Amino acid sequence: MKKYDVIVIGAGNGGLAAATTCARAGLSTLLLERHNIPGGSASSFVRGRFEFEPSLHELAGVGAKDKSGQVEDMFRRFEGDVEWYRHDSTFRLVVPAKEGDTDTFVNENGVEVSIDVRMPVGFENFARKLEEVVPGSYESCIKAFDLSIRMFKALDALDAPAKLPASFKDFPDILRMVSHNITEALDALGMPKKAQDIFNTYWCYLGVPASRLDFLYYLAMLHSYVQHGTGVPHLRSHELSLALDKVIRDNGGDIWYNSEVTKVIMENGKPVGVVINGEKEVYGKYFICNSYPYAVFRDLFDEKDIPEKQLKMLNARETSVTLTTVYLGMNVTKEELGIKDYSVFIAPVSDSDEQFKLVTEYNSGYCIINCLNEIIPDCTPEGTCQLFLTTMTSGDVMKDVKPQDYKKFKTEIAKDMIETCEKALNISITPYIEEIEIALPPTFARYLNTPLGTPYGYMLDKWDSMIPRTVQYLNDQPFDNFFFCGATQERGDGYSCAYYTGEKAGGLVVKAMKKEGK
Repeated sequence: MKKYDVIVIGAGNGGLAAATTCARAGLSTLLLERHNIPGGSASSFVRGRFEFEPSLHELAGVGAKDKSGQVEDMFRRFEGDVEWYRHDSTFRLVVPAKEGDTDTFVNENGVEVSIDVRMPVGFENFARKLEEVVPGSYESCIKAFDLSIRMFKALDALDAPAKLPASFKDFPDILRMVSHNITEALDALGMPKKAQDIFNTYWCYLGVPASRLDFLYYLAMLHSYVQHGTGVPHLRSHELSLALDKVIRDNGGDIWYNSEVTKVIMENGKPVGVVINGEKEVYGKYFICNSYPYAVFRDLFDEKDIPEKQLKMLNARETSVTLTTVYLGMNVTKEELGIKDYSVFIAPVSDSDEQFKLVTEYNSGYCIINCLNEIIPDCTPEGTCQLFLTTMTSGDVMKDVKPQDYKKFKTEIAKDMIETCEKALNISITPYIEEIEIALPPTFARYLNTPLGTPYGYMLDKWDSMIPRTVQYLNDQPFDNFFFCGATQERGDGYSCAYYTGEKAGGLVVKAMKKEGK
C-alpha cells in the first residue's frame, strides 16, 4: 500500500495552500475532502440565473495593478492562475441617527445620520479623510499606519524563531504595543473617539471588538486593506479553489473528494494514517489538518490519544461569532436600485463594543451590504445585479428555534436585514428580488463542520491573539508530525490568513522532510 509523505485533511483555503506547497516541493501529497468540491467557504452556488459568492466580501493583499500584494504574490509562487478584479476603496460606514443624537446631518440618500463616510485607499488619503470628518485625527492616524509598517517587519521576525532575541531589539515600540487592545493603543496615540469608531469599522472581520482585540493584529489587517485596496476573483472565490486544485494535480498530488476522514490511526503515540468514510485506510508520514480542532479531537481521536495540552487549550478557548447571510438576485441594475458602493457597513451605534453587545441576538440593526456588480459588472445577466447582506451573532442564537419553525424564523431574519438596509440607504430592495437564499448558522455548520457554524475559529482575545499564537505555534501542535492550519490558527479568520497558515504548515513539513533526506 502506498504511504504518502503528507496527508492533508480538508480542502478549505488552508488545506489547499498546504497541499499546494507540499506537492510543488515534490512530496507525495494526498488531499482529502468530505465534500464533492474544493474550497469550503471559497466556492459558489447557482440559483436561477444568478451565481452567488458564498462568503468572500473582499480580499486584502491582492495589491494594485502596478504593485502586487501578499496574496497575489502567494498565488504567483503557487503558479495558480487567477483573474483578479480590483477595488480602489475600502468601506462606507453609515450610522443612522437615533433619538438623543445631537451631531447629525442628512446624507445624500436623504437619511438623517450621525456618521456617513466613505474611506479611501492609501494611508495618506485615509488619514486626510478621517481628519476631514473628525478634525484633530490626522496625526494619530498616520502614526498608527507607521506602526503597521513596522508591524509587518516584526511579523517576519516572529516567523523566524531562531532570530527572535536579536530581531526584537529592532522593534521596541512593537513590544510595548503587544499587550494592548485597540482602544488602549488609539487612546495612547491621541485619536479622538469618533475617529476611533470609524478606524475600527473592520473589527467584525475578526469578530472581536476594540476592547478585546489585539491592536497590532487589527492594525496589520487594516494596513492590508488600506495600502492598495482589495480584490476579488472574476469567477467568485471558487476560482481560487479550482486554481489550487489544478496546481496540486499538475504537480503530482492526489485529491480525493467525497472522502471524509472518520478516524486517525495511531501507533506508538503519534498519527500514522487515517480511515476514510469509515472503511479505507491510508497511511502517511506527516499530516496537516484544515478542520476545527474541537471537532477533530472529538470525532477522529480516542480520548486516551489526545495530548493533555490540547484538552487544556480547547477548554480555555472561546468559540467566535457566527454569521447569517442573505443572497439576493435582483431583476434591476444597481443604478436602478440606487447603490453606489461595493461594501456598506450599517450600524445602529458607532462603538464596536456596543455593536458586539447588540449582535448577541438577531434584529440588532447591524448589517453589511455588498454589491458584487460594483467590482465585476458582468457577474450577473444584463439588467440585473446581486446583493449579499451579512450580519453576525454571538452564542447559540438558534437554541430556542424548533425545527418546524425554522423556515419562518429565517424568513423573518432576512426580512429584517433587508429592511435595515432599505431604511439606512433609503432604497427599495424587496419589490425587485428575483432569487433569494438565506444561510443561517446551521447552514454554515453543515458545510464547515464547526461549532455553531462559526467560520472564525476561536475568539482572538488579547491573551490568545496573533503574536502569542505565532510564538507558540509549534508548541501548540498536538504531535511533531501533525499540524493544524486555517481559521483556528494564529491569524484567525480570513482567506489570506488561511492561505498563509496552510503555506506555513506545508513549509514546515517540506523542511522536515528535507532534513530526513527526502
